[in-house]
Amino acid sequence: MRRTGRRDRERELEAEVTAFGELLAEHSFAPGDPGTPSKAVDDWARALDAYDAASRALHRRKQVKRVPQLLQQGMSSLVDLEARVAGEPLPQRLPPCFFDSRHGQATVEVRWAPDGGAKRLIVVCAADAVRLRAGSPHPPSGNPTSAEEVDSLPPRPADDLPLPWAIGLLALLIGYAVALAAAGDGPGAFVAVIVVGASGQLAALSGVVVASAAVDLWALMRRGHRTQATFARSAVSPHGAHQHVYVVTDASGRQREYPRAAGSRTGKPVPLRSVWHLPGTDGEGKVVSSWAPVWLPLCILVGLPILLGSTVVTLYLIPGRLIIALLS
Repeated sequence: MRRTGRRDRERELEAEVTAFGELLAEHSFAPGDPGTPSKAVDDWARALDAYDAASRALHRRKQVKRVPQLLQQGMSSLVDLEARVAGEPLPQRLPPCFFDSRHGQATVEVRWAPDGGAKRLIVVCAADAVRLRAGSPHPPSGNPTSAEEVDSLPPRPADDLPLPWAIGLLALLIGYAVALAAAGDGPGAFVAVIVVGASGQLAALSGVVVASAAVDLWALMRRGHRTQATFARSAVSPHGAHQHVYVVTDASGRQREYPRAAGSRTGKPVPLRSVWHLPGTDGEGKVVSSWAPVWLPLCILVGLPILLGSTVVTLYLIPGRLIIALLS
């Protein structure tokens, strides 16, 4: 019965995606018409992107639940487009309920904290607002770990590697050193134990930095747009650092938090900050500082030589030294 219900729901979502695609196909908007507002063209592009993302999510089991949210973003973009073309003010709206998009549009902003986390500003539907006021930390019908909350979680410390993995890597490194010593390369065995760990970690870290910067730079060049971030509150990160938390409202009406490090608890925040919003292909987005066009290419230019150099050193030590010792 449960599988049948899921299939019925997937068929309903497929029909909704198809209907939205037909709406786009029959829409009278023409981006190339003279006098068309540039922001209306952006709205049209966001509606198309939302349709594409919903079509892809429809065929991925882990992303099917995002289809209603993506369709709602697409419809919101169309509403904004029609308002711009008609010269009317944009409608004011809140994004879907934070805990579950199936609850519908949010009606109120509240402060809420996940287990062990700091309080943050979220938007919820009326029913979940009542539950929160009644003292329920996790609304029973909601999902407290949403995509926004995952984005806001602090990065995992580098030294928080699971013990079995750490032991396994150490055993492999010692085994390689023993093989080098057995092949007659005693100094190479010592170098492998001392240097490989550092060079391998440097290669992995620089690879992550370069890849992340390249993805963000591509998104910035394709669809990034400037917007304003409004100061919301001061907070303390899970690591004890003081932060100023800003709120950014993107074109679809969704609010995202943008934390910035504060020098001290008494540091005075700037009321407004200019930032870049980078739309994501899955309907999500990312907020980066106004200096992103400078520091993203800089990260790539600095990180790429480090990545190549540390990779060459690591490959020379493993398995290069052992191959040389076996062939000599």
